[in-house]
Amino acid sequence: MSQWFGDTFRKLHKLYVSPQWAKAQGERFDAVSYADSLERSAVDCLELYCKDHHGTCYYPSSLGLPHPRNILGELLPELKKRDIRLIAYFSVCFDNYALGAHPEWRMVNYLGDPYKLRPFYMASVCSPYTDYALQQLDELAANYEVDGFWLDIIPLARDARQDLWMIAPHPIPDYSLYAQKAYESEKGEQLPMQPTPEEEDQIFEFMTAKVEDFLNQCYAVIRRYQPEALITYNAAGAPGDPIDSADLISIEGHAPEYVRQSFNARWAKTRGKPFEILTAGALPRMELGGGWNGFDQKPLKFLQLENAIALAHGGSMVFGQAPYPDGETDSAQFAGFAEVFGATRELEPWLRQPRGLSDIGLVFVPKPRRASRLWGVMQDGAEAFHDALIDMHLQYDIIQLDRDVAEYQLLVLPDQAALSEAELEILRNYVGAGGQLLASGCSSLWHADGGRRADFGLADVFGLEYEREAGCEFVYLRLADAALREDVTGLPIVIDETPLRVALRGAEVLGDFFAPESGRSEATTILWGDAGPDEEKRFPGITRNRYGDGFCVYIAAPLRARGMPQAWVKRLMGVLAASLVEKPVLTTNAPAGVEVVLNRQEGRCVIHFINRYAGSADHVAWGDDGANLRDIEIAVDLTRAGLYGFKRVYCAPDKPLAYELADDRLSTVLPALNLHALVVIE
Repeated sequence: MSQWFGDTFRKLHKLYVSPQWAKAQGERFDAVSYADSLERSAVDCLELYCKDHHGTCYYPSSLGLPHPRNILGELLPELKKRDIRLIAYFSVCFDNYALGAHPEWRMVNYLGDPYKLRPFYMASVCSPYTDYALQQLDELAANYEVDGFWLDIIPLARDARQDLWMIAPHPIPDYSLYAQKAYESEKGEQLPMQPTPEEEDQIFEFMTAKVEDFLNQCYAVIRRYQPEALITYNAAGAPGDPIDSADLISIEGHAPEYVRQSFNARWAKTRGKPFEILTAGALPRMELGGGWNGFDQKPLKFLQLENAIALAHGGSMVFGQAPYPDGETDSAQFAGFAEVFGATRELEPWLRQPRGLSDIGLVFVPKPRRASRLWGVMQDGAEAFHDALIDMHLQYDIIQLDRDVAEYQLLVLPDQAALSEAELEILRNYVGAGGQLLASGCSSLWHADGGRRADFGLADVFGLEYEREAGCEFVYLRLADAALREDVTGLPIVIDETPLRVALRGAEVLGDFFAPESGRSEATTILWGDAGPDEEKRFPGITRNRYGDGFCVYIAAPLRARGMPQAWVKRLMGVLAASLVEKPVLTTNAPAGVEVVLNRQEGRCVIHFINRYAGSADHVAWGDDGANLRDIEIAVDLTRAGLYGFKRVYCAPDKPLAYELADDRLSTVLPALNLHALVVIE
């Protein structure tokens, strides 16, 4: 039912929000003109606000705030005439009208203070609000034949850290009277006022189950009328989604966090569902909703760059587009989207259903429901290695351990704390059979249900025994291995995380940690700096261990790669990974700010080059020449790519490229890269 979504790439998320106080509310909305503008802009799918956070309904509903115009009813037939699909957006747990009339339906803390995200209250899914919302949804699904439903503000996240991933938080606990009664009825005890960590786990599972039940009711209402309509929700299929029941993967990701957008896309690419990355069309101001309802559209380069990131992995970058409250849309917005989507339409044959051709599997196995307290640790570890690998142009997939991993030359296990026995066995067998493993931090110290192990689950593979946390706020790393010192640095590397103390059980040391002479305090500072390394407080930092026919390199600390303070750490991560890939499938001299993605399609390989320099917020490239890079060299292993019978090499859609063949490798040069280019071998 959702395959059409994966084969289309030109989508807008229309945030028509027209509250009661707005002047000339809806008076200038013209469905015919709007549909014509979408068609001229090459849009093939529109996600339309049908109920907003204020509680306003843009279709006739027996409940909620009415709007003077039936926006959905007027626009839907015009879109059908133009073969533009429509997905109905519905705000679920933000509804200020209903929660103002019924304050007892709100999520509250134990003092009764309502949970509020900026101006909007959050509804408790344990309250009768769910019946209210289901009736509105029933009227929408019964009367309008749309292609899908997009449910927003589903409370899924355990804590504020996950807000980075745009999953609406479910405060622990929700003390609304309805939640208290439901918890006591189900658990036979009162909802704790000051829960222990274990009780928090239990409460989160209870609340997640209530959300899941409500979502299933929403699905049943929709499918009663429209069994073929696709259904998704905000953050569906995201790494922190504890339910993952939608037809699509839908994750928000916003400029200028281009590396995080790439992480979202790489994560979604291997999950077996069509996916979208959603971004505001306007310049982001986080205090005003991240740009979703802004009218100052991003410069064209920003839109094009974000679009390229999703396209390179076979997904859609869905742009927010905000009409004025009176219903009119600035024509300049359509002009910008026409530029983006016109170019996209030309490239669509090279975008559909790609499969990564990779040397590395970046293992990310979040367990947001079973081991929810460890989600942040595992997420941070995976994102840090993503940041390092992308700049080294190493080809990698973000994978879970639910597939055959033998195809990869290297598996990276970045602070993956909670691993099941089955996952441990997959990793153990992989290394034993000759694979290479690069692991870090607390990987395998917890069971899949969040319970602590006495030692690393992979202690035999690491060649180490876990002793304890080192007890210092940061640590100095000195590389002992000559090759690492040459490729990274001979300088001490500050790792600004609490390291682990490990005992050697067969592993050799590649680098040592040195604790500082003292902790951070005003009494011990060196001017404003930290204490120096204590030569007597030395312990293993980086180790290497043979296990079976393979090797494991382990770093005994969490690693982070964002920003200038992490420059040496990021270099170390990239060099370690590169040193464990004996024969990379692709090499290039592209600079670090260019993302290079090698995909396989039937009978050909497609290499995407995405120039993140073009999206610099401080150096906007207004024209075509502001960010040009030239003479980018590429070499591809034809054996790995399976392309011995290739006939041509070109830059899509149709510019031929000269090439050379030597030792089973094809070499060519991309003459110029402005923002996004596709090199094709077929």
